[in-house]
Amino acid sequence: MEADRWQRIEGIYHAAMQCPPQERGLLLADACAGDPSLLVEVESLLRYGERSSPLFERPAIEVVAQALADDLLAREAANPSGRIGERIAQYRIVGKLGTGGMGDVYRAVRADDEYEKEVAIKLVRQGMDTGSVEARFRRERQILAGFEHENIARLIDGGTTEEGCPYFVMELIEGKPIDEYCDAAMLGIAARIDLFRGVCSAVEYAHQRLVVHRDIKPGNILVTAEGIPKLLDFGIATILSPDTFSLDPDLTETGLRVMTPQFASPEQIHGKLITTASDVYSLGVVLYRLLTGFMPYRVETSSSYELARAVCDLEPEKPSSVLRRGGATAPKQSTSKPQSVRPATNGPLSNEQPRNGISNAASEAVDLLCACRGATQEKLRRTLSGDLDQIILKALRKEPDRRYTSAREFAEDLRSYLRGLPVAARGDTLGYRTGKFVRRNKFTLAALAVFVLLALAGVAVILRESRRARVQEERAERRFNDVRSLANSLLFEIHDSISDLPGSTAARKLLVERALHYLDSLSQESANAPGLERELATAYERVGDVQGNPHLANLGDTTGAIASYRKALHLRLAIGGDTSSSFEDRAALARTYMHLGLGMEAAGNFAASMDALQQAFPIAQALVIERPSDLQTRERLAGVYFLAAGTLADMGDLTGSIDDYRKSAALREAINDGPREFQTQVKTRLAGVYGYMAGDFRELEDLDSSIALEGKAHDILVRLAAVDPQSARLRQFLLENEYWTGFYNGEKGLQAQALVHFRRALAGYRKLSHDDAHDVLARRYLGKCYVGIGAALTASGKPDEGAENARRALQIFDSLAAGDHGDNFFKPVDLAYARLALADAYVRLARTPGIADAARKENWQQARNWYQRSQDVWMSIQHRATLGRFDTLQSKQIVHRIAACDDALAKLEASGS
Repeated sequence: MEADRWQRIEGIYHAAMQCPPQERGLLLADACAGDPSLLVEVESLLRYGERSSPLFERPAIEVVAQALADDLLAREAANPSGRIGERIAQYRIVGKLGTGGMGDVYRAVRADDEYEKEVAIKLVRQGMDTGSVEARFRRERQILAGFEHENIARLIDGGTTEEGCPYFVMELIEGKPIDEYCDAAMLGIAARIDLFRGVCSAVEYAHQRLVVHRDIKPGNILVTAEGIPKLLDFGIATILSPDTFSLDPDLTETGLRVMTPQFASPEQIHGKLITTASDVYSLGVVLYRLLTGFMPYRVETSSSYELARAVCDLEPEKPSSVLRRGGATAPKQSTSKPQSVRPATNGPLSNEQPRNGISNAASEAVDLLCACRGATQEKLRRTLSGDLDQIILKALRKEPDRRYTSAREFAEDLRSYLRGLPVAARGDTLGYRTGKFVRRNKFTLAALAVFVLLALAGVAVILRESRRARVQEERAERRFNDVRSLANSLLFEIHDSISDLPGSTAARKLLVERALHYLDSLSQESANAPGLERELATAYERVGDVQGNPHLANLGDTTGAIASYRKALHLRLAIGGDTSSSFEDRAALARTYMHLGLGMEAAGNFAASMDALQQAFPIAQALVIERPSDLQTRERLAGVYFLAAGTLADMGDLTGSIDDYRKSAALREAINDGPREFQTQVKTRLAGVYGYMAGDFRELEDLDSSIALEGKAHDILVRLAAVDPQSARLRQFLLENEYWTGFYNGEKGLQAQALVHFRRALAGYRKLSHDDAHDVLARRYLGKCYVGIGAALTASGKPDEGAENARRALQIFDSLAAGDHGDNFFKPVDLAYARLALADAYVRLARTPGIADAARKENWQQARNWYQRSQDVWMSIQHRATLGRFDTLQSKQIVHRIAACDDALAKLEASGS
């Protein structure tokens, strides 16, 4: 029916109802002149309206609705079984689930024996299969076909019956309406809000696809036994035009507007433009009912007209105050409550003794509602007052533009409430935000205040109770800044001053973690404070270095280091993740990618390491182009080349690795200016480039180049150590240089020279490990020195001493491997070489002339056992990472050595030993 025609019918109907019966004929003849069908429709309404006297007080739209309902009930009474037993496509209808505004919903099962499955089938109700209803039904089916969301009932199939009636098949939701579910489960306020946020997610999903539901109410939100809310019935949904973001007039202009008045927005009742704000309003009404058990408006009758007037003209009561009204604000409809719940009272109360200003019966009903929410009346009022009052009232604004702009914003405000954060519905004042912050962190802030007092040595921050809000705000802000200043002092001043002291690893970890703890306690306030986020990112990087940076003294926690680097990266991307970010932020982002690449290399994930470094390279290169004279940018680019070279070597690309090492060295060799501390840093890293490049040449069997490069690194480190003899870091690098020089001499067969270098390194690492038992890098090189000495002694004809040194190395590496499950490459490789060195020593012992056959056999068996255990480690590494050429060669040679052991054992057996 066209909107204009319906309005004309409604006007004539009301005019006729107000006329004396004897005068209606003249009025109708005049009003319907020239339109016989109009006269028939009005007379039909009048006859129906005169059936009972109360109908004279009802709007025409209610009369029409009642007439349609009576007609449908008569049809159902005439055919009570309906479609039960019928087969639609591959499904057989076994029962009726419910009746909607334009269709019926049936329970059905698969009837083709392919598999068992229960579904829900929705069909246009018989007698309502008009063109407009079928069009709306098909539109609902099309809407659901495009949806895939855990909180929206999923469309499975659809089509048209043999009679031409459209239908669609949906997943069967075995659940209760959301209000009944919450009351039956006796959910508290927080649990109800959390459940409701899932409904908001479904509505926001529909809005993002330009669909407005228009009939959100508890009956259209079923909650499954698992506690998952499902939004149903998009039968009267409105589709928004994607070109103009306006409503499609064909879908919204109708004289007979379909809605549920209790949950409809003012604009729906007025027949105005429908937008996503209408669904936000309906969500507000649903939440109001979930939290209070009542509806927002005081309506004394069940008249839809009165309800519509209240929705459009009256202001909703605050949820916190509605409980004082008792049942007066609740619509006259049932509210599901567990029958086992009884209001707690101190004894019977007579009707002459009202409580809290309401009758005993109403008060007991409110007690029951509160019990369903796990609270007393007073506690529930306190919970609802404040933030929840304002959140719900904002969703129920009469003006659509004053409500939440989206269901997501509504849900986010509720999430903020649950987390104790400020909500958008309240005024964004400093006092409000400070109060929220203090309530969230009252124990942490108290502890921080004590720490600040002790650390600042007499600088007292006196916190007093004050009635003046301005004084409280100033004190809270001053405390915040003091804690931040103290944390930064620990992180950037005290930490840096001890980082080069021997035995400082544990102290550095404590300082950095303590500073990070204080900064973390302030991080919730850092959403609009990039400075604090930068400090947090730097703290995470430093924690990662202490945890497991393989190039520095560390605690051997590779997994923890990677996690810390990822946290830093998340913060850096938020600050400097695009080209419009500041120069400093982009430089810091490149550095964080470098840290992450190094951590991934230590974990044996070379592909991820290279990916992180490839993210860092264009940033570092762009910074050099932007500031070509900036020495730090050139040093940073050299660092990216250096780390990429190491990962390329791990992946077997020695040519690419050496090329990147040379690029890194060239950049650092050209840096001869800048502060002394910066020069020391560059020269130290240049020595590192020479040392790691030596390893590549060893892989190419060019040991002379390896020894020469280690010599260049040694000269640089000796000069730097002479200037700063207390630097633990320089001592560490010098000892590494001694170890690798000994290693390459040993590879050349120069065992005497190798032992000299190994023993120098061993003495130094013994001291470092003694001074700092937490330094995993020092302990790792201590074990490597024992392996080198053992191999050199074995090769020099002292296999007993060689075996003893190999066993010492094994004790160290077994301990390190057990304590760091995240290092999937470096420590396992060390363990494999230690086992190989012990096996070689047993081979030499087995070949010792003149020993008894039993001892010889035992040595061959021990050798085979340790070769096999070394091979097991190599195979384990190969499952996770690519071995270099030299490491791969070791694995292949072990196979031949095991075969040699087997041959020797077989000969001994054959000889009868």
